Amino acid sequence: MITELTELINYSENKTRVLVYSTLPEISKFLLEILDFNGKKADYFSAEESRTHDQDFILFQTSDLQEASLFQPNIALITDEISKEDVRELMKNIVAGGVLIFPQFMADTVGSALHYFRKLPFEKADFKSENGTALLDTEIGPIPINTSSENLINQLNGLKLLVQQFGVMEEGFYEPVMGIFG
Repeated sequence: MITELTELINYSENKTRVLVYSTLPEISKFLLEILDFNGKKADYFSAEESRTHDQDFILFQTSDLQEASLFQPNIALITDEISKEDVRELMKNIVAGGVLIFPQFMADTVGSALHYFRKLPFEKADFKSENGTALLDTEIGPIPINTSSENLINQLNGLKLLVQQFGVMEEGFYEPVMGIFG
């Protein structure tokens, strides 16, 4: 088992490093369930948990800026509770040619990056609550999800962009969304 950040960095040297920079642990749980549903495998590390299967993709969730920066992600998802100052610092360490997925309100901050990487902004998900169930407003119609976590719902569009980097498109994203929180 990999127990220290330096071991994680060495282990991930020749892998696609995917960072979830967030204080919301349910983000990675959700992400892993979508990937599993779609037959996509990834190694995973966070402060609470790790699983290794020697996959090409390695997921790392942290809310620690120093850890996030040292990880030097190829792909990074930033959730909306992260400060713009932290985003400025993290952008310095995204691999050139990588991908940054970020909340739309950070577009000016992300636009100031000094090196090249793809910039994919996302808006908060549109939803309404009916009888204790959240109905996610999507291009394919309303989708029921059984969660009361508005924080998680607000990040769903960012997660959708992230799983697309693994080759999971909309149908493969929304189908498990309906069952994950049930």
